[in-house]
Amino acid sequence: MNNYMAVVEYDGSGFCGFQVQPGNMRTVQGELLRVLEKVLSGKVKICYAGRTDAGVHATNQVISFKTGKELDLYRFKWSANSMLPDDIVLKEIKKTGPGFDARRSARQREYCYYVVNDSYQSVFLKKYSILITGTLRMDLMKEAAGYFTGVHDFSSFCSPSVVKRNTIRQIYDLSIEKGDRNLIIFRICANSFLYNMVRIMMGAILEAGRGERDPVSIKEALLSGEKGLGRKMVPAKGLFLNRVVY
Repeated sequence: MNNYMAVVEYDGSGFCGFQVQPGNMRTVQGELLRVLEKVLSGKVKICYAGRTDAGVHATNQVISFKTGKELDLYRFKWSANSMLPDDIVLKEIKKTGPGFDARRSARQREYCYYVVNDSYQSVFLKKYSILITGTLRMDLMKEAAGYFTGVHDFSSFCSPSVVKRNTIRQIYDLSIEKGDRNLIIFRICANSFLYNMVRIMMGAILEAGRGERDPVSIKEALLSGEKGLGRKMVPAKGLFLNRVVY
């Protein structure tokens, strides 16, 4: 069997998440399977680096799949893209080693979250960012972000539905920078993430930036491990799976 790795970009606005779900819910994985099975004339199993939630986007999602066929990569990419919907594109495809798995082989995943801090929302950014009109203090947000870096139990900063025994994760980097058009870009890199973890972390950082939360309370919540101390979850539309490191 030949093993292939592909990089996929998608606008998550019209999807009920990445992973296939029961019923007729539209998912990114479902659209990819429909096209790949048509191009390859057979059933395909897709592995993926990150299971993005409904409304979350990706600039560099990574998938892998196996097939008995030796693919002409140029023709395969163009054939697949001609059949994929407008909100998904196959950016890159290459043959890889037999042991490569898009999820299990990943060492780091980076997400970006976009916030416009202004009196109005740009028509070119509104689908992919949230608007905060009040003052956001960068010093308080950076202090809050600093408490997340390192190895912690993120039980307080994931969905209450998470029942995994292991809620320990390592945040390698959490940076905050200002871009054009009063856009603030948050980059979060970790070994992996729990369900809703990034969006709840972002909610806490933005609360700190607005002066609604003492940044030190984040450290206290991480130490306690008590569910619900993250308090708020930001909307999905500002979140992107930006990079996967192997």
